[in-house]
Amino acid sequence: MGGGGQRSGGVSDAVVLITGGCGFLGVSTAARLLAQAPDRRIVLSDIVRHPRMERLSGDVTFVAADLSDPEASRQLVTRDVGTVFHYASLVSGGAERDFVAGFNANVRATINLLEACRERGACPRFVFTSSISTFGGRRLPAVVDDWTYQHPQSSYGVAKVVGEQLINDYSRKGYVDGRVVRLPAIVVRDEANTAVSGYASALVREPLRGRDYVCPVPPEARMPILNVRNCVGVLIGMAELPPGALGDYRAINGPSIAPSAREIADAVMRRGREGMGKISFAPDPSIADIIATWPKEMRFERAEALGLPAPIPIDGIIDQYLAEQGTPGKC
Repeated sequence: MGGGGQRSGGVSDAVVLITGGCGFLGVSTAARLLAQAPDRRIVLSDIVRHPRMERLSGDVTFVAADLSDPEASRQLVTRDVGTVFHYASLVSGGAERDFVAGFNANVRATINLLEACRERGACPRFVFTSSISTFGGRRLPAVVDDWTYQHPQSSYGVAKVVGEQLINDYSRKGYVDGRVVRLPAIVVRDEANTAVSGYASALVREPLRGRDYVCPVPPEARMPILNVRNCVGVLIGMAELPPGALGDYRAINGPSIAPSAREIADAVMRRGREGMGKISFAPDPSIADIIATWPKEMRFERAEALGLPAPIPIDGIIDQYLAEQGTPGKC
């Protein structure tokens, strides 16, 4: 495996394609890759251009594309694409509210991109962001590991399971060299999105920007989280794994910690910065009920065995965010 100019154990020397490229993770991944190799050829694809990518505009190529259109995927996956980071999606809350839009963004787009890879015959490394939301159901244990049975309770989670299984099969057939990370909530995002997990970022971002924040989950609500810098490190680390490192099961749990909403709020308020906003709690069932179906803790033995970056404590996440304020997308 591993055509398209790839070198064993590293991100391809050929073109790197990042879908959802204008998103927070897309821009952050591109910035890290360029810091490692300034001459790297990177294509960012998204439905629309976002201001956060302007700092990269001279170093990357942007292509506007709707991946629910098979032809758009075919045009993106050229023969010189050696690594694909497939981040494009309509996240949990948005996919739950609009089933058709979620299906197009999260299922059709993934199928179209994988099919474009198969048709090109280059077998790129294919890094896919799955989600903690793939776990669920009444029998869900409070703590899950890499091998826990997946029974998602949201359309977004179902779509990610579909993506995982397709990547397993396309990898088995030699069409892609798949690498899948089930991500916890990633913090601290630079702006709000439709993810129901967004409260974890907002608990940090909003008060530290001087805005009051009403948290939509109860104080005791708990879910796994990971800071964005280490998340990018994990995803690039997955791309750098040598062929065969994951065996026949291409998905791993991402590293994480699992603070409660109250523990995040308390860590923020300990900063005692002048002009900080206040935090209060008023659970919103449309958000809290989905969070309640997710695991409270996610073990990540495979990530540890692969030597991927470990999570940092909540205080470290907040300190990292404060140090990086004013430089969006910095990693």
